[in-house]
Amino acid sequence: MPTFPRAEWMTAYADTVAAHPRADAMSTALAGRFRFVVKAGGGLQTRLVHDMVVAPGGVFVAEPGDESIPATLTVTADYPRWKGLITGKADFVMSFVMRKVKVQGDLSTVRDQLSDARPLLECLHEVPTDFEF
Repeated sequence: MPTFPRAEWMTAYADTVAAHPRADAMSTALAGRFRFVVKAGGGLQTRLVHDMVVAPGGVFVAEPGDESIPATLTVTADYPRWKGLITGKADFVMSFVMRKVKVQGDLSTVRDQLSDARPLLECLHEVPTDFEF
């Protein structure tokens, strides 16, 4: 079982998204680089960055986060909030409204393609996950 917030978890997440029945539609509508930033907290001492590159044809590839490369969208939260989002104990929209999750970048792409973006959130819950802390 992959451990969050390690790179192996991000790979498992990208694989889960790629296996989703709507992967082709998602990859066409949401092509770009999505960055996941895990801030220190809840036992995690360092900030971690992971990227997922989305390309048409159902391609979802996890990569080490390289902040010198611009991202289409960056989602930032501390470790405890990410843990809540993954386990389903925290709601993404409510976390965003409460400013517990910060989203930067091209929000219009996600907003305009909401039905294609929703599986990205659903897949967070589908990855069998161990937690480092």
